[in-house]
Amino acid sequence: MSTEYYYFPLKPADLIQKKEHPRISLKDSVSRVIHLITITHFGEYKPDESLGCEIWDFDFDNITNYQLFKEQVKKSLAQTIEKHEPRLSKIKIDIQIQQVEFRIKNRRTKSQITLKVDGILTKTNEAYSYIENFYIGPLSYY
Repeated sequence: MSTEYYYFPLKPADLIQKKEHPRISLKDSVSRVIHLITITHFGEYKPDESLGCEIWDFDFDNITNYQLFKEQVKKSLAQTIEKHEPRLSKIKIDIQIQQVEFRIKNRRTKSQITLKVDGILTKTNEAYSYIENFYIGPLSYY
């Protein structure tokens, strides 16, 4: 498969110096868009405030109903990915949540979120899978 997609974030200094910008595969490009969606809060990207993820609405909340939380985030992510990543179809999202303790000066508890996105790359009809782990929690700042 050819690498016809540009690596981002773009490197303006390289572009100004007329250097060729790095290119990546279709799978890597789709993964970067999904990563961008997961790390962005709704409204953070002013040109299109629908880009983002609902997970960050819960970052400092004490989540009491994990099943409801998972369903809300799944629905939100599915809608955003369908809208902003048309190269992926038949999207399935799985979210696992686990409490993790960190020992830095004093004990802090965070929720580890494991996000798995499966689908089909529409251009090649290949199976696609993306996994990302990140942490949220009311005690996660220090």
